[in-house]
Amino acid sequence: MSGRSPAAQAVVDGYFAALAAAAERSGAPIGPDEVAELRAHVAERLASTAGTAQDAERVLAELGDPARLAREFAAAREDGGEGSPGGGSLVGRVLGMPYDLRNPSSDRYATRMWDPSNPHVLVPKALGVGWTVNFGALAVALHLVRPDDEDAPFASAPPGVVTGTLAAPIAVVVVLGALVATRWRTLPATVPTHWDAVGHANGYSSRGAALVLVGLIAVVPLLFAIGVHLRRRSAVNRVVASALSLGLGTVALAIAVQTLVSAGGGTRPWITWLGIVGFVVLPLALLVGVSRLGRAAEQRRDLSSSKGQSW
Repeated sequence: MSGRSPAAQAVVDGYFAALAAAAERSGAPIGPDEVAELRAHVAERLASTAGTAQDAERVLAELGDPARLAREFAAAREDGGEGSPGGGSLVGRVLGMPYDLRNPSSDRYATRMWDPSNPHVLVPKALGVGWTVNFGALAVALHLVRPDDEDAPFASAPPGVVTGTLAAPIAVVVVLGALVATRWRTLPATVPTHWDAVGHANGYSSRGAALVLVGLIAVVPLLFAIGVHLRRRSAVNRVVASALSLGLGTVALAIAVQTLVSAGGGTRPWITWLGIVGFVVLPLALLVGVSRLGRAAEQRRDLSSSKGQSW
């Protein structure tokens, strides 16, 4: 971009140098075409700014930490996807809205949902159109973790705790299944599936279609999370997968309860709002809890090591 300042150019060049170094260390160098596409994306985003170093830092923050982005490239190749984290028609923006249509990757979900080093709370979705919550940034804003608490604390968390995070979304889906099994057959053929801010239904579908919708929202993320755990992905990937499943399972449960209440003639908007709050609060609590446990384990290990050296 012609209007980019030398300081901004230095920031961009430094980022891509760090990205190249991280990719080399991972054993999966990034090709020149992919780098060119990434640079073009950065230039396009900077074109709408004043082109200062601060603008460059903000745009590059959307891509995330270079080391984590390098891992995304490696994961995309490992998962057999033809796309790359930064290029191709499967990734980009339409009318300013980001989209990512590549095959889902647990690494990509982890880097989007837990990146305390990125100050942006809303980041592009790992799959689909629009934005999702970066719980790492939210936790930093709430002073629950530090900006450098990335994936290392999760690796130090007790293995049983990491595996145990899967129990939370399973419990939500079990409750949802029990509710559907006992109450869904009593619903009329057409049921409400969308509501306004005060709880009045403004969208309807068949009872079967509503059941499929609720099932997809709850069960597909749970199956994804189970797969991530069974494949023994990194600790942060497993906890993020559990958190994602927990959040979407909570939304599905809220939709099911709201449907049952509305079909009975009730209007209780707090059910929907409770689901929305649960979508944010429950995954945040799970992620922060495991991160803090891991950080405490790291501190105990460092303390024991320092005591041993003093002797």
